[in-house]
Amino acid sequence: MVRGWSRVALLAVIVTAQFVALEAGMRWWGGSEASPAFQQLFMQDPRTGHRLRPGASARYTTPEFSAAIAINAQGVRDDRPIGPKAPNEKRVVILGDSLVMSVQVDLDETFGRHLERGLNAQADGPTWRVINAGVQGYGPVDAWLFYKHVVDAFEPDVVLMTVFVGNDAVEAFDRESWIEADGRPAGATGEVAASQVRRLIRSSMVLQNVRLRWDLLKSSVEGPGAERPLTSYLATPPPDVVHGLEVSRRAFGLIAEQAAARGAAAALVLMPARFQTDDADFERLQAVVTAAGDTLVRHAATERFRDALMPLGVPMLDLLPTLQTEPNRHELFFQQNVHLTPRGHRVVGEALLPFVRSLPERKD
Repeated sequence: MVRGWSRVALLAVIVTAQFVALEAGMRWWGGSEASPAFQQLFMQDPRTGHRLRPGASARYTTPEFSAAIAINAQGVRDDRPIGPKAPNEKRVVILGDSLVMSVQVDLDETFGRHLERGLNAQADGPTWRVINAGVQGYGPVDAWLFYKHVVDAFEPDVVLMTVFVGNDAVEAFDRESWIEADGRPAGATGEVAASQVRRLIRSSMVLQNVRLRWDLLKSSVEGPGAERPLTSYLATPPPDVVHGLEVSRRAFGLIAEQAAARGAAAALVLMPARFQTDDADFERLQAVVTAAGDTLVRHAATERFRDALMPLGVPMLDLLPTLQTEPNRHELFFQQNVHLTPRGHRVVGEALLPFVRSLPERKD
């Protein structure tokens, strides 16, 4: 019996040593969002759940890219402080998730900076400032809370609400209770425990990679039900997607209402998922969903969001037609993640320029 326990103890020591060695190696390499350098960019906030940490900075490097990330004193990805507006200054804030924050490219390569340069190229016009207010992991409800408690103070003239059609419906469904609570509900059932588990996983690069591989394994065995964002594209969407679209409309409506009360113009920008423009990616996912006995409708999420948000009556730009007409569309998004490449950012920035110029002037 003693010998048996000794073997168990020895095995535990070996496994622990291997875990520590692997964790140390991966942390040294740094190519994961679970790395300490990346995770220190974020902080908990009872009003928004989480947000970017003011003054934080990091360099995020993977085999596909290397980008410098700096968070200003106001807690957004910007290399300039945000103070009182200067005379003849106009401001655009872009709300959204990781596709807006864009940690895969340097700040000057983001579509927000392309838009800012385009707006300022007009002679004898105002000085435009475009503020990247995207936060990794945000959905429509998070965007409303961030706008209400943080971004509204930036005195925007234009508020662009970027909708990632791939997962914003399920993100809104999960956060609906946060609207009434005006933030993450204190003591919500399971919320604290789930948050602790997520923090544990994110703090460990080994556990993060195990989680990613587990998700892929479940997807290949169980079909689209395991890869939840895909449910927004199913021929018959599940109830959480249907209700999530309604919650999204409510959250974006609250942003538009408060923006209008401040005299600002609010507008919606629909961002497609990578497989909507990448044929090879679509064929791969279609095969997975078909094998599971369901039907993947390539542009269903875009169409559903367009229909759900139309009643808000605010200007809306669907980026899908623009991206679809580009040559070599597979180059618009990185191949090992779902985010825009530098070329994709340039294309989006160019599409946003005439759209923003067409928006009504601020009403003071």
